[in-house]
Amino acid sequence: MITIKESGVTFGHFDEKDIYKIENSAGHQGLGDGFKIVEFTYLRSNVLFFIEAKSSIPKPESTSDYEAFWQEILEKFENALLLELMGCLRRNQQVYNELADNHKNIDWETIDIHLRLVIKPVPKKHLPPITDKFRARFKKVLKLWAINPNNLFVINEELAIQEKLAI
Repeated sequence: MITIKESGVTFGHFDEKDIYKIENSAGHQGLGDGFKIVEFTYLRSNVLFFIEAKSSIPKPESTSDYEAFWQEILEKFENALLLELMGCLRRNQQVYNELADNHKNIDWETIDIHLRLVIKPVPKKHLPPITDKFRARFKKVLKLWAINPNNLFVINEELAIQEKLAI
């Protein structure tokens, strides 16, 4: 079983065949500089999770930091969606070679895609408005990929544990 430590959260315990450590993968590194990407993807039954972890979020009052934060988050999720798909389609052979068989055999027509931004210290009561901001900013991508907006959440460590994404 695998655990992954990111931004103060321990994710796991995952079976090796269910995880693609996309951020540290040779496929990601092979793209060169400038490609930001989420920490990992995790396949559970017919659900493919894309997981990004952060130790904090800037206050909305610090406008430039707040905007930069969201821009980076959107870029990471978009790149991860594309890179995983390109690997599965063999458009990126390096990624394809790294993927476990169950990732290679994903039925992209029926897979349920879930996006999780995990920010460890955020109090539960602040998560819904942050999730709403994330959904609003990601609206076009959700539409293009036919991802249900209710599959995208900003969660804290406690909720990640409840979702069996963290320990």
